[in-house]
Amino acid sequence: MAGWLAGAGAGRATGRVAVSPDLWQPFGMEQATLFGDAGLVTGWAAAFDGWVAMRAQSESRARKEGPLSPASEAIYRDMWGALTAFCIARGIALAALDSDDLEQYLASRAATAPAAALPVARRARGRSAAPPALSALPRRPLRLRGRELSDRYAWRLLWLVDQVLVQVASQAGTPPNQAAARLLTTPRFRAAMSADRDPPPEYLQEREATALIAHLTALRRDDAAARAVSWKAVRDRAAVGLMLGAGLTPGDVRALTLDGVITAGGAQPGVPWKLSLPGNGNSPGRETPVASWAARLLALWLEVRAEQGIAGEFVFPATATGKPWAHQSCYQNCKAVLVDAGFPQDDAGGLFQLRHTFAMRQLARGKTETEVARWLGLQDETAMARYRRLVPWQVDVA
Repeated sequence: MAGWLAGAGAGRATGRVAVSPDLWQPFGMEQATLFGDAGLVTGWAAAFDGWVAMRAQSESRARKEGPLSPASEAIYRDMWGALTAFCIARGIALAALDSDDLEQYLASRAATAPAAALPVARRARGRSAAPPALSALPRRPLRLRGRELSDRYAWRLLWLVDQVLVQVASQAGTPPNQAAARLLTTPRFRAAMSADRDPPPEYLQEREATALIAHLTALRRDDAAARAVSWKAVRDRAAVGLMLGAGLTPGDVRALTLDGVITAGGAQPGVPWKLSLPGNGNSPGRETPVASWAARLLALWLEVRAEQGIAGEFVFPATATGKPWAHQSCYQNCKAVLVDAGFPQDDAGGLFQLRHTFAMRQLARGKTETEVARWLGLQDETAMARYRRLVPWQVDVA
């Protein structure tokens, strides 16, 4: 790892440099090449890649020591890339990183967008006003949800930084930089570490859920018919819609088949109202209701799917020939929908926050834990205890 040390000088250079696309793709290549000399930029990327490689070679079965899953690597890469962008813009080399730099970065991540920047569809007599136009939705990160969740996100980031710094020091044969380790010992982050062992679920605030629904449903039938968007774009929005509007996991989305979409007996002819999902090693087969807005979005996707002549039994295939949707591709495509709706690349909640929002919405509406557990496919109903203390603060989103 001597390469990153050799180019770790502070200050900025005026020349454009080649940058790892894997690290900088989420933030824009143009932004990356404006900052620092090549050693400064690649030092951050090489350090993270070295840590990922070390984890890949680990034989440990411990969750925080063994090989990373593709989804976890993508999340950590997003987190590291955002910190890198902040530090490179200020000429901060990884070797010179200190606790003050990290505190300033975390403070910048907690900045709040003005409430007026995020349109919210108001409810009147049980009916929603017209959703805001897609172009009106924010294109910047939303605030982290609450002090507790913000501290947990910060703890995860600091843990990642400390792990990478320890790996760099191990390779270089030097004492590790203690910038992150010092912060992790403070009362604030010690409490966050305890919460991370049994964390409450991440979920969307009302305004976030409303804005996301507006983004998903901004796509109209005429747009799809005129092929103003690709069929995969319609697929991706419908898939995210079922995560939020029916509590599906990404695995459920990929496993859902056409005969599992139930329209018979619904309030609107031809519009799905519940789904039948196959069992797997983690949960039994089950049926789950679909929110009306998500059902209409699913109906639109099924129309587009039929018109395109897409083959196969899966509702959400990867290709027009019906090939199953791979785990990583599903994650990346659905995450891109959230980013396009204004969520940050490194949002700690990931895709599962949509499922958690569905569960809390149902509980807030008076559904029993037994019902919601069955809809989620949870074999152990005690898992519902995670939602119990949060439900009073969850506002229903239709």
